[in-house]
Amino acid sequence: MIKYVSRIFINNLLDKVDIVKLIINRIKLKKKGKNFFGICPFHIEKNPSFVVNSEKQLYHCFGCGAHGNIIDFIMNYENLSFLKSIELLSNIFNIPIKNEKKLCFLKKKIKNNIYYQLMFNLSFFYKNYLFKSLGKEALKYLLNRGFSLYIIEYFSIGFSPLYWANKKFHNKKNTEILHKKLKILKLNKNNHNYYDIFYDRIIFPIKDIRGFIVGFGGRVFNNREPKYLNSSENNIFYKSNELYGLFEIKKENNILKKIMVVEGYIDVITLFQFNIKYAVAILGTAITNFHIQKLFNFTNKIIYCFDGDEAGIEAQWNSLKKSLPFLIKGKQICFMILPKGEDPDSLIRKEGKNLFEKRIHNNLSFSKFFFKRLFLKNLFSSCEEKTNFIYKALSFIKLIPDNFFQINLIQKLGEKIGILNFLDVYNLLNNKKKIIINNNFKRTTIRRLLSLLIQNPKLIKLVPKFKYFKNSNINGLFFLIKFVNYYKNQHITTAKILEQYRGTKLNKIIKILITWNHMIPDHQIKTFFIYLIKKLKINILEDRQDYLISLDRKQGLNNEKKRELWSLNKILIQKKSNLKI
Repeated sequence: MIKYVSRIFINNLLDKVDIVKLIINRIKLKKKGKNFFGICPFHIEKNPSFVVNSEKQLYHCFGCGAHGNIIDFIMNYENLSFLKSIELLSNIFNIPIKNEKKLCFLKKKIKNNIYYQLMFNLSFFYKNYLFKSLGKEALKYLLNRGFSLYIIEYFSIGFSPLYWANKKFHNKKNTEILHKKLKILKLNKNNHNYYDIFYDRIIFPIKDIRGFIVGFGGRVFNNREPKYLNSSENNIFYKSNELYGLFEIKKENNILKKIMVVEGYIDVITLFQFNIKYAVAILGTAITNFHIQKLFNFTNKIIYCFDGDEAGIEAQWNSLKKSLPFLIKGKQICFMILPKGEDPDSLIRKEGKNLFEKRIHNNLSFSKFFFKRLFLKNLFSSCEEKTNFIYKALSFIKLIPDNFFQINLIQKLGEKIGILNFLDVYNLLNNKKKIIINNNFKRTTIRRLLSLLIQNPKLIKLVPKFKYFKNSNINGLFFLIKFVNYYKNQHITTAKILEQYRGTKLNKIIKILITWNHMIPDHQIKTFFIYLIKKLKINILEDRQDYLISLDRKQGLNNEKKRELWSLNKILIQKKSNLKI
């Protein structure tokens, strides 16, 4: 994934892409005049209220209020991050991403190739030592745990002997990389010798989706602590990105109908040996957004199966919360609750594959686990507690992008709290909030001008230089002047303006101004805009007039300001008499 993209590239992309061409391949659109209409993909409706404007390169839904440019559409429709949306658009429209960091990327790639080669050599070294005399106890432990020689070989399991780091296995350059970059070796300060952080442990190589070894996991086979140890994060290994076993299960299955997420390496390997070849493990950390996105790239169904204790249940609840924004149409998560004190490795060995697969088949759906856990953690005996509970439950449900799923969950929530028409009440309250927001946002002259400028950027040529005063009280005047000065000599579009304010405090206001309907025919927009400019000039002069009158009352005016006030009165009379649309 790209990590950086310049503003210049984004503007260039918006100039070259066509929002209609993109959206029409995802939903049915019918052309009416300049616009294209269709059924909104972001909420449930029978009649089309979703409009795509090819001239402005924007979309807007009059039903749910969803709107934005082509980047917003990809982010919301495909449930992607901003950078991933840019990457997808560049691929769709064949616009290569070029930026000043390309050279750095190439240099980094060459370096990483050296790291991958060194990690492969080290893994080969560990594998060989498992079958030597120093690895005898480690191999015996694995065989006693029930692992076959085939499975040990398949997952490239090895052993790290004590003090190997001081032998001539590597040269000085490799030692430096293993020490400073890959952080496999540590320096013993007493005798200046290196030692392996995984020494005297069974080694599990961690592979990325391409099959490159990016890290190691080490497990003790005696009573030492810590029981498990993972590679430190480095140039090629990030715990939040990688999943143990993903490469192996992808190699075995072209299509993965489901993927089970477990806690440990041993769980993955044992399940694989029992022919359950769709399990991956998180690497000693909580599941992350990167993990979930990566899994949903390969499957539509994730089953969370953690250890049968309170910590395992809590980890499943946290995984549910992390997964909410990824539950778009067709994606689902389930939960497999194990008996107390059991993990996948111990349980499948006790009851065998058939019974274990029955447990998988009888997993808890999202909604069952969600409400079961929610009501277990939140008991209420008063209206206040019940209200807080409703807000908490809705705060989770609102994060789910799938509108149909949201509706079903809200209905189910109403049934469980005893409000049968809860969905109707919820929709009514939401519509009232939208009306209040729109009513509070007054249509001032400045806002009308800004709205027309954003919707019709060519009008910027008609904006004159305003004579303004430092003590002006007109709300938004200085922003309007700054806005015009910034864009006056640029090639701008409505989509670009919207993109410029993404992630800023003004983003919401800009979106409201984009959607304002001024109830003016297209051929009269220019005339109305000029009328508003004239009106603003009058407002500026009136504001100055009020200031001078107020100053006269407080401290009196000198002759210069008296002449200014008298002149303002004459000018305003003339301008108001000429003010016509």
